[in-house]
Amino acid sequence: MEIKEISSRAPREQGLLKKSLSNSKESKLTGWDYTILVASISGLLLSCIIISSKKYFWTDELFSYYMTSEPSLGRMLAAFHDKLNNTPLLYFLLGWGWDKLFGSAELSLRLFSSLGMAAALLLTWATLRRTYALWATATGTLLVFCTSQVILNQNAEARMYGLFLALSAMAFLLYDNFYRNTTISYKFLIINALVHVAIIHTHLFGGFYSGAILVAFFATDRVLKLYRPKLYLSILLSWISVVFYLPSFLIQADAGKPRTWIPAPDFVDLLDIYNLTKPTWIGRRFLLFIALVLFIYLIRKGNIKKLIKNINIPTTEIPVLIFGFCLLIVPIAIWIISLTIKPIFYDRYMIPSAIGWVILFSFIASKTVFSKKNISAISKNPALLLAPILALIFTTAYPIIFAKGFRKQNYPGTTDMLPEIAKKYAHLPKVVTSSGTFLERNYYAPDRPNYFFIMDWKSAVDPNSGTFPPQSYKHMEAWKRNFPQFFQDNVVSSEDFLSHHDNFLVIDYPDYLKRCPLKHAGLHVTDLWTNYLECPQWVEVRLLNDKKYKVTFLSNEYWFSILLVEKIKPNL
Repeated sequence: MEIKEISSRAPREQGLLKKSLSNSKESKLTGWDYTILVASISGLLLSCIIISSKKYFWTDELFSYYMTSEPSLGRMLAAFHDKLNNTPLLYFLLGWGWDKLFGSAELSLRLFSSLGMAAALLLTWATLRRTYALWATATGTLLVFCTSQVILNQNAEARMYGLFLALSAMAFLLYDNFYRNTTISYKFLIINALVHVAIIHTHLFGGFYSGAILVAFFATDRVLKLYRPKLYLSILLSWISVVFYLPSFLIQADAGKPRTWIPAPDFVDLLDIYNLTKPTWIGRRFLLFIALVLFIYLIRKGNIKKLIKNINIPTTEIPVLIFGFCLLIVPIAIWIISLTIKPIFYDRYMIPSAIGWVILFSFIASKTVFSKKNISAISKNPALLLAPILALIFTTAYPIIFAKGFRKQNYPGTTDMLPEIAKKYAHLPKVVTSSGTFLERNYYAPDRPNYFFIMDWKSAVDPNSGTFPPQSYKHMEAWKRNFPQFFQDNVVSSEDFLSHHDNFLVIDYPDYLKRCPLKHAGLHVTDLWTNYLECPQWVEVRLLNDKKYKVTFLSNEYWFSILLVEKIKPNL
């Protein structure tokens, strides 16, 4: 069954518009396309494999691991409903299935993310090639997918961002389809609704990006004099599915009370997300190279005048450009929300905006260096292809170069302290004041039963503890509640631990007496985590102020401050 489009244009104008949109000459994929796609996707996958061999699960990835590796689906769902991941269900549900097929190893769970990035690249490329020629598409797609700091980092992390970007790219493909077909079938309306349901249930920011795509439909249809309420309704109806997540969300959100860990952003953070002060979406050296090429191109005699004169935007480009613009302004909206309502501004949360950058640079390339006229000149003189091919090779290889330069991590728990200290006090239990550090050692350390995390609400909400400890407390409480086989004996109350252990070591941050301010602006500050977000106060609150304990600083030569705590025996 098909649904006819409704338009406010006169029938003749409407027919011309439909003809322009549906019968425009699309660029067919060539051998070059397949070669570049294979090379770039292989680069992402190899980058994931290389990096995974050099690093261990860190805190956020362990949140994914424990959920997806849980043998029982019912128990995983129960844990999801607790104060752990403040994230919708879809990634964990799919990850749980992936884990049962391919295992729980670091590489396995990270490849799930990398395949998502690869799918996003493929879908974005396929969509853009309908509008732009090969070299313009390659410029935008590879600049972002192969050099973005956010994408290359998340490409080798066991989190939901590969899936989030892939679903957003699928939404882009469907969006473009709706402007290339003169009729809309119920099948594609249902598929569109399901994709938006999936976007919303992959990340909390899914609603922002689904909304941005709906705005893109409204804006484009307004420009093209179209009116398609059933298409808009397919997205709006997808939002109703949030009702099923709401009970879990309210429980998960309680972990962020009485204070959320993300600080309010400042203007520099906004500049960072727009690649002006940080290589968020495009590598700095690549951005400088593109700027140099454009500068040389524009200063050539007559090029600026020709560009201004020939900057016409055909009807077929309008939908794509509006889509890209809507994704690019989402960070501004989130920045304003973070300043006025609640701080939620964090670069990787906005990973779908990467598609907007792909569109922007593909458009710029198509109007300048890789315009139709220049492509024609290149085709007549193959020698002119040498520079683009070399740039292409380097860009597609960059994910591997990035991975090769990734520093190999030490095995968690083996380099926390000087060997002589570790040997001398090997018999003592170790209290880890940071929940993230504890999670890593509880999973990896050879003597992991000897590591403890102390549950102490008074220390967590101390005004000097920073923004994260209250949330950390609630996370660890939920870990113990849902995964007692891993945490029951090692996540204990302060009273319980001190009643059983007179002497022990404390593994704390380098400046273990540091006091974090509760309010500060900016995510870009130096040592954000240790200077502002987490300054554990358990040592200060429970030990330094208690005359029954002697606290001796041993060393911080291996970054962590190692403290020896001894209970003073009363004189008889």
